[in-house]
Amino acid sequence: MTRSIIAVLLCATLAIACLSPEASGQEKGRKGFLSVLKEGQGVVLKESAGRYEITLMEGGHKVIEVGPDFVVVEDLAGVTETRIPVYSIKSITRIKGPKR
Repeated sequence: MTRSIIAVLLCATLAIACLSPEASGQEKGRKGFLSVLKEGQGVVLKESAGRYEITLMEGGHKVIEVGPDFVVVEDLAGVTETRIPVYSIKSITRIKGPKR
């Protein structure tokens, strides 16, 4: 009797552990340096001495892909696609409007 109860509790624990979001590889939400960037977002890209400054506003580039340690941007003409590793990004600037 005791062994069957322990077996049922063990199975229930394993089932709950397998159904949790962390076990299935789902992300709770991206947090970190690149979390402000979204695919399709307009940005202005400035390169200085091999380091990039990214400003979030409609401008000369569009964000194509955001990975865990890189970002890919494309110019508005669609000719040039640039993959920027996170260690080459100097800053990401977001311009906020006045509060209403």
